[in-house]
Amino acid sequence: MATSIILISNSIFAENTSMTSTSQTQTEEFTTLSIVGVGQVYYTPDEAVVTFRALGQGATAEEALSVSASKASAIIDSLKNLGIADEDIKTSGINVSPRYDFDVKPPKIVGYEATYTIVVRIRDIDLVGKAIDAAFSAGADGMYGVQFTISDEKKAELTKQAIKTAVKDADEKAKIIAESLGMKIVGIKSVSLSSQPIIPIPRAELVFKGVEAEAIPIEPGKATIS
Repeated sequence: MATSIILISNSIFAENTSMTSTSQTQTEEFTTLSIVGVGQVYYTPDEAVVTFRALGQGATAEEALSVSASKASAIIDSLKNLGIADEDIKTSGINVSPRYDFDVKPPKIVGYEATYTIVVRIRDIDLVGKAIDAAFSAGADGMYGVQFTISDEKKAELTKQAIKTAVKDADEKAKIIAESLGMKIVGIKSVSLSSQPIIPIPRAELVFKGVEAEAIPIEPGKATIS
């Protein structure tokens, strides 16, 4: 999926070579040209973000939370055993809701359900399949789609490349336009940069258990910063 740093709104001064002379005073006429340069860089994602959920049911809210928390702890331990760092694993939400029997009137509460949501950043794409398998083997009840993204370091590097490409593009366009109009570029009036955030590449939600890591193909594909 393309993301963009659409550069450059570049205003430049172009000199009109015609001049008027009055009492030996020369007046130069300037025109401002506005140029948009675009830079595009392709990249392969080097990180993935996966969200797991752990469900628990019980006669009381406390019991449901206990079951869910136990599963969540096992999932987290299984991910750490793969070498995923503590700071890359976080609990993003804990929810508890009553379960009703709607066959009776009025509906009657018959128990509670709790959900732990765990978000994991995987900095090695090759570990994604193993992490999914480990989480489900440890008791995960579901998984929200894998999102492929890039590290902050790679993002900064690619952003610089995109900007340089966009600057070059704007410069070449400015020269062509000025030459076609019989003008000469004499300076830059202003430069502005507009950007959009890099959007993670999503994958569909998967809900399964008992699938071997080797059976989970992971292909992050390519995207662009432009």
